[in-house]
Amino acid sequence: MVEVRRFASPGLTKCRSWWCCSLAASLILAGLHSAALAQINPFHGYDGPTLSKQDLDTSQAATRKLLTDDQAEVGKSEHWEGTTSGNQGDITVLKSFTRQGMPCRTLRSDVRYKQTSARPRSFTLDVCRLPSGEWKIV
Repeated sequence: MVEVRRFASPGLTKCRSWWCCSLAASLILAGLHSAALAQINPFHGYDGPTLSKQDLDTSQAATRKLLTDDQAEVGKSEHWEGTTSGNQGDITVLKSFTRQGMPCRTLRSDVRYKQTSARPRSFTLDVCRLPSGEWKIV
């Protein structure tokens, strides 16, 4: 038998059973786990259109063209297209700047998915070239 004791506030109860307390702890931990996953991966549970490995490779090649061109002008774009998926997109240089002595660029990626007629999805990010020559998202 589970004993429930009422406190001064009518809405608050105290559980005396280890089973009831462990159930409450499990529910709290499950809630914290979901919140933590959302912080680590904001796309957790996303079930919309996705890019194939070939799409990602092709879009990365287009991005590399813009990053290896030291004189890439603001507004310059590279188009990519996934031959098997039909997905396509454009990578555009929005801004060039310097951060802590490193050359940086703001890039926008506009992705159009074949299986949806919705407007393109746009993603913007800043990248900087490290002294090693490698580009990193900042």
